[in-house]
Amino acid sequence: MRHETSLMSYRVIIPARLGSTRLPGKPLKDIEGKTLLQRVAEQAKKSSSRSVHVATDSQEIIEHCNNHNIQAFLTSPDHKTGSDRLAESCAILDLEDDEIIINVQGDEPFIDPVDIDNLAALALSKDANMVTLYSHLDDEEFMDENVVKLWLDSNLLVRDFSRDINHLQAKKAKKHLGVYGYKVKFLRSFVDWKQSRNEIERNLEQMRAMDNGVDIFAIKSKGKFDLGVDTETDLQKAIQIAKDLDEYN
Repeated sequence: MRHETSLMSYRVIIPARLGSTRLPGKPLKDIEGKTLLQRVAEQAKKSSSRSVHVATDSQEIIEHCNNHNIQAFLTSPDHKTGSDRLAESCAILDLEDDEIIINVQGDEPFIDPVDIDNLAALALSKDANMVTLYSHLDDEEFMDENVVKLWLDSNLLVRDFSRDINHLQAKKAKKHLGVYGYKVKFLRSFVDWKQSRNEIERNLEQMRAMDNGVDIFAIKSKGKFDLGVDTETDLQKAIQIAKDLDEYN
């Protein structure tokens, strides 16, 4: 299915690095015959994006991408945040200021291409500098401070982000999904701003934008599986989902 994003041009960038502390070598972990990174890229390619690129600091990942027809390029190993890596990626690709990029996390093997298209469409419809996704909070996620929550106004504008369910009205909290869309011009400015107090205290990079008065809009995910692979347990869940999907298909 093609959405209103056919009226615009946007690109997908997938940051990927081998240095995960909780799951070393994460992007190249096997999930039923395909690597985690391969699955992410394949899902992204099903979207309406103009191009899909992997941004990495690893020559091993570059070689893996070359072997699987995935466009990739090397970025600095010294970046402190994913946003810094994205900003360098925009420079490498020589993108125009008004272009939109969607940052798809390299650990989301089942991301729905419709979500990627819808994020780009949201950025267009709201003329937004920054957009993101959310989904429903499960009972076990409600009090889990590893799960980031967000609260919305009626027009899809994010009121706030927090790990604390009681930060605002608990019954109105949503689960934040770490997939973002940016205008290139905004991203280039964002990475030059100093870390804000809320960003440091909450350990949430998006607070730097909010603390500088930037509106962030969010749209509900259509995806069936909101699974980020961060641990061995997550990896085993992903393998089981892949098995079930293979059997279903």
